[in-house]
Amino acid sequence: MSDMAQSHYRLGMNYFQGRGVEKSYAEAMKWFRLASQHNYPRAIFMLGRMYDTGKGTAENPVEAAKYYRRAAELSYARAQNVLGQAYIKGRGVPADYDQALHWFRKAADQNFSDAQYNLGLMYAKGHGVPKDFIEARRWWGMAADQGNPKVQFTLGHMYLVGKGVKKNYSKAKQWLKQAAEQGLPTAQYHLGMMYARGTGVLQSYTEARRWLQKAAEQNYLDAIYHLGKLLSFGSEEVRDPASAVVLLKRAATRNHERAQVVLGQLYAKGIGTGQDLQMAYHWWLEAAKAGNADAQYNLGVMHLNGKGVKRDSLEGKKWLTKAADQGHTKAQYCLGVMYSTGKGVPQDMDEALRWKEAAEFWESL
Repeated sequence: MSDMAQSHYRLGMNYFQGRGVEKSYAEAMKWFRLASQHNYPRAIFMLGRMYDTGKGTAENPVEAAKYYRRAAELSYARAQNVLGQAYIKGRGVPADYDQALHWFRKAADQNFSDAQYNLGLMYAKGHGVPKDFIEARRWWGMAADQGNPKVQFTLGHMYLVGKGVKKNYSKAKQWLKQAAEQGLPTAQYHLGMMYARGTGVLQSYTEARRWLQKAAEQNYLDAIYHLGKLLSFGSEEVRDPASAVVLLKRAATRNHERAQVVLGQLYAKGIGTGQDLQMAYHWWLEAAKAGNADAQYNLGVMHLNGKGVKRDSLEGKKWLTKAADQGHTKAQYCLGVMYSTGKGVPQDMDEALRWKEAAEFWESL
């Protein structure tokens, strides 16, 4: 490989990244083309990436795949892995699991961790090969040993839930922590939840808060919600209701139903904020419209009691029925009481018995 080709490639990367020069995709493409004339695989790969993403040229997956193949045939592992992904997605090439496996294997055999992960995924899903979690774990183990956080998380999660392996909380914690320490928010979230629930570790709300906070700082939605819940109802050393309200609002405005329900509870009870039944109703309504049974039950009770809204038995029955139809036992009991007493509805003992039996059935489950 000529020094000139390497120089052209490096100059192209400088323009592509705006490193030491003003960013210019047109200049980057010019220098990558010059390097590619000498069959420099990294430059060829970058041309493919530019066509793939539409940087410096019109987006063209077919043209991108041609460059990826050229670089892949020059044994460039990164190109082999991306070409395999193109065959999985059918992007620029026909979807073809056999071709995907072929190129993933070539890159994996060069110890390219992303390809080892993808190859393991093929075995885990049974794409183009018989489903084989042992083989999947073998490839993922190779990638994880190289420090690939995505694979470390995958292994940790497998051991956490017992998918393809026997549950092993010690191994789950080991792999999740390695990925979490590299900043992977999904791993930070699951590690935080292990500490919050005491799953295979000594329960520690302080540790749970630490890891959930790290994931929340990366805008990981479930972490934002669970951190807000932890600060609302956790032990004394972590409880911070005012901060919880801020966090839950972040999640609620992104349509996280459970966050909307808990935020409504905080407003209803005046925890971390002044009591505001109208705001409680607002957030419960958002969650109820999305089908959340707890929120539907809460709205039903508000309408029946006339708290925060005008008393309206028909509206209350409507929301309670929506929740009850989803197996919400409190809503079912409420409907049973309504029909047995004739409060807000015509008295109907058969209907009362039906809802009472439904509630008992769901409770037994």
